[in-house]
Amino acid sequence: MNLQKTEELYEIENLLELRIFAYDILRKVFLAEPTKELVVQFQNGIINFFPFNEEDPQIKEGIGQVSHFFQTFDMDKNFDGLHWDYTRMFIGPYKLPAPIWESAYLNREGLLFAEETLAVRRLYLQYNLLSLQYGKEADDHLGLELDFMYQLSTLANNHAQDENSQLLQKVLADQYEFLKEHLLKWIPAFGKKVIKHAETDFYKGMVKILNGFLTIDKICLEELFTSYKQ
Repeated sequence: MNLQKTEELYEIENLLELRIFAYDILRKVFLAEPTKELVVQFQNGIINFFPFNEEDPQIKEGIGQVSHFFQTFDMDKNFDGLHWDYTRMFIGPYKLPAPIWESAYLNREGLLFAEETLAVRRLYLQYNLLSLQYGKEADDHLGLELDFMYQLSTLANNHAQDENSQLLQKVLADQYEFLKEHLLKWIPAFGKKVIKHAETDFYKGMVKILNGFLTIDKICLEELFTSYKQ
């Protein structure tokens, strides 16, 4: 690694930290039904700090939509409706208007725990990561895939702090492949379903942020990988 400019090194470290922050928010939103603790974070304006809002119109639009939603949000009156919106779209008991698993979009029969699910599991195991919901929840659940990207983003930052260029490059390359071969292949279709069927602007806005960020993050990974190869 040859990063002699302090300013350039600072920018790279800042970018790595921004990626951790972004994936942390996204995984919490899509992994499970919303908690009151998560809602309080949004009421306090955490989404306004989401990165790249000036670089991507989807992120900017989504942030505005989510912020506006929480301006009039009342925990006593509105929490159950927000909770139900997640349940109705992603859990059931009725037919799901927006399935939240990769295999629902890439498997011809839309089967869970099929090859698409196993392919994702194998990638998790390369980093000794196994879902706490192993055997209960399909590994290609969006929240788990975002958690995987969060874990690898944290690992990448640790390698950068340790100045371990070789391991850092491997993590960045694996994240890039995961984005390209998995998330980016199905999130656009998933996003359209959420925007069409969500009853709250929270999920409509968050899926726009998700879609925009994944596109931006692919570019970020390309730039990071290039920087650490110099």
